[in-house]
Formats: sequence, structure tokens, C-alpha cells
Amino acid sequence: MATLPSGVYVKGSGPAVVFLHSSLSTAKQWVPLINIIKDKFTCINIDILGYGNAEKVTDEANYNFDVEVTRIRHIIKTCIGDENYHLVGHSCGGAIALKVAFEAPQKLLSLSLYEPVAFHLLAQGSIERQEAFSFSEKIAGLSNENAAQVFTDFWNYDGFYLSLPSKVQEMMATDMQKVNLDFKGLTCEQYQLNDLSVITCSAVIYSGTQSPHLTQFLAKTIAEALPKGTLCELKAGHMGPIDKAELVLTKIAENIVSMN
Repeated sequence: MATLPSGVYVKGSGPAVVFLHSSLSTAKQWVPLINIIKDKFTCINIDILGYGNAEKVTDEANYNFDVEVTRIRHIIKTCIGDENYHLVGHSCGGAIALKVAFEAPQKLLSLSLYEPVAFHLLAQGSIERQEAFSFSEKIAGLSNENAAQVFTDFWNYDGFYLSLPSKVQEMMATDMQKVNLDFKGLTCEQYQLNDLSVITCSAVIYSGTQSPHLTQFLAKTIAEALPKGTLCELKAGHMGPIDKAELVLTKIAENIVSMN
């Protein structure tokens, strides 16, 4: 196998499953799921740019999700050539995965996304779109420390950030520069909701019943737009793949196995 970029972890054998994590996280979030399925699947677990061991974004002024997707396609090609694959993503990683799926739908065996935050798919003029874009602008206008607190509390609960060890807070604050780039990528995509009709594989969109209305609404909207989309609601919040891993990741693993 040719040399892979840093921040890529391949384990197991069988049909491939590609994993993309959320903002302020790393590929490590998928390890419990990979441990369930690695005997049946080749698991390609990817640190998104700027997180974990992945390289940093080198040209921030011209960053968009094309930069992420070009790297991801190269990784997939290097690992499995032209074979088809299952695709899994969470939050920002779910939105990137959705772009990968939209641009090469013929390559997918299945799609499993936990609350993909593809904010550009929200209807123009809707309350939800206004909330998403206003949140992005608010985060961009704060110091790294304040932005990290507002960002993580929104996706978890008030006081979450301050409950974390100071070292973790510092790491999150440092990563907020990439979070702002993630928002830039999320909000500048151009494909529309009806364009998702090209994704004809089996697709499960997961949503947490304890998540913010914004991401529950978007998950339902995306599930309904996919020809073979199913909405699976679980008793968890937006960070369910991490803080309710036993529930969420086990369910995703079961569905991947059933769709293979």
C-alpha cells in the first residue's frame, strides 16, 4: 500500500467502512465501533484536517470542504482502489461524508450519519437556517476560550466546558480556529436538498432525542430527502457517539452489518 497521509488508521479485513469524526474530536471516537466490526470489515478511520494527527490546513483563506474531500478520496483510493465502501460520519464529519456521498454516490454500499450538520441544506429564510448561521457568526466573533465554551456547551449542556479539566479546555480552545474553518465549509456548500436524490444506497440518519432542535430538524429533513433514507432516533444528545457510545455505536454497527 502506498504511504497514507498522517492521521489515517486502517484495521481489519473485508468490505471497507470509512469513518469521519465530529469537530473538536478525533478518529479515536470511532474505536469502540471499529472493535465491534473489525473482524468483518476493513475500517478506514480518518482524522479530519486540523484534528488528531492530521496535518493542519495550509491555506485558510481558500479553505472549503473540497479540500477535505480531495484528501479523503485519496485516502480511500490508496486503501481500497476502486472498491465500494460503507460511509459513517458524525456532525461536521457527517456533513463532509454527505458531500462525499453526493459527489460519488455510485461508490457507496451504505450511508450512516449521526446528525450531519449540513447547514446549507436548511431552507432559505427558515428559523433553523437563521439559527445555524447566527451561531456560526457568534463563534467566529469570540476569543478562542469563550468560543470553545459557547460551542461545547451548545452541543452538550450549560456548564459542560467549565466541568472539563483545564488541559482539555486549553486543547479545545486551541482547536477553535479549525472549528471556524469547519463552519466556513458547512455554510458555503452549494448542492441542494433535492440533489440528494442521487444517493440511492441504504441510508440511516441517526438523531438524538435530547439534541438541540436544530440538529434533530436537520437530521429528519435529510432522511426524508434521501431515496432510501431512514431516520433512527436514539435516547442521546448531539454528542451521542461519544458520550452514549455503547448505545449509539452498537446500533450503527448492527445496521452496517445488516446492510453488508
